[in-house]
Amino acid sequence: MVAAKVISCALTCVGLLSAQIPAPQTDRVGFPAGYTTTFKKLLTVDRPDNGQIRVVWGNSIAAAVPWWETNYPYGSVLLFEAWTSKRDAAGNKLLDANGRYIPDVLGTIFVKRKEPGYGGAYATTRNGEWEYVAYRPDGSVQTSPQNSGTCTSCHIQAGPRTDWTFRRQQFGTPGGGTSPNAVMSQYAFIPDNVTVKVGTTVVWRNEDEVEHQIWVPDLYVNSDAMSDGGTYGAKFDKVGEFTVRCLLHSGMVAKVTVVK
Repeated sequence: MVAAKVISCALTCVGLLSAQIPAPQTDRVGFPAGYTTTFKKLLTVDRPDNGQIRVVWGNSIAAAVPWWETNYPYGSVLLFEAWTSKRDAAGNKLLDANGRYIPDVLGTIFVKRKEPGYGGAYATTRNGEWEYVAYRPDGSVQTSPQNSGTCTSCHIQAGPRTDWTFRRQQFGTPGGGTSPNAVMSQYAFIPDNVTVKVGTTVVWRNEDEVEHQIWVPDLYVNSDAMSDGGTYGAKFDKVGEFTVRCLLHSGMVAKVTVVK
């Protein structure tokens, strides 16, 4: 399962609940062997609640769809890899230089395919013409078609407006999916004063419908223009107070206080 407003289901595609939801009896999705060379990587999403990393891929048909389009054509295949993230000896999540989780072990590959007439077996939880199967990295089945009902019950929340796919807007933004320290919403930084330890990468996420562009003058860094769902991280490696501005909206100002 997956998709371009990408993924919010995941490892729930197992258990007794799935057996109670009508679902296909045969695998019509198929494991896309060699997808890392034939598919396009669309997005990496960090999940702070469980430390999972989700890497989303699309075949050439799905990847060619502009992020603002509503529907995917037949033949579209979307998948996401579910990775654990690396931890230190105390169990704390480790971050790379960009403030992102560091992949450790690839567990499950959730795949969905759209074809004419697909999806009918899901009955009341049908997601248009998508069907779902989850695989292990070796291509064996992790969650069978018969147990994929919870995938549809999750993706049905996205609805037909986005063709039953999640986080679609982030595909058009560099770095979308980073776990944020703060957000930009209603033309404001929230919170507008962040205190962190030296060496921390502060990540902002744009939650407005308009673009924002972060500028930290004292660090000589600035982001590209970010649309809804975009994120940007700046590393603060010295103690002090730093002003953060939006280059597109002069009234948007925040402060980062860096302590030892």
